[in-house]
Amino acid sequence: MQPSDRQPPRFVPTLTEVVEPAVVSPTRLPDPAQDVPDRVPVQPVSVAEVPPTPAAPVGVPAMTPDALRDQGLALAQTLQLRVMERLDGVLEERLRYALADVVQLQTQALYQSIRQEVEGLVSAAVNEAVAQELAELRAPPGARG
Repeated sequence: MQPSDRQPPRFVPTLTEVVEPAVVSPTRLPDPAQDVPDRVPVQPVSVAEVPPTPAAPVGVPAMTPDALRDQGLALAQTLQLRVMERLDGVLEERLRYALADVVQLQTQALYQSIRQEVEGLVSAAVNEAVAQELAELRAPPGARG
């Protein structure tokens, strides 16, 4: 059997086209050093022409350090409340599952303990009753009462 005679399984993809690599013609990039003149003219700028930089961004009122601190504390408190609200539901659910497992284990242990106690009491009562019946059967007929 020749390799060309074999058919691939149906679920294996087969190549149907041959894709030739694209030929990229080399292009020459411009030399950035050619565009820069030998001397760059320097223009003097007076201090009066430079506009003053604003103390705060445009549209944002300037805030005192106390106001910034108060705003930061308020933001921190708001974030803390939001996080705790989200955690409350998750914590309650996880606690419920954890307690359910603990309660189940303790209930099983308590059941086994109670069952052993009851089994001991029943065994003692049955043994006492059987012993009493045997004693009555062994007693002379006139002593039964």
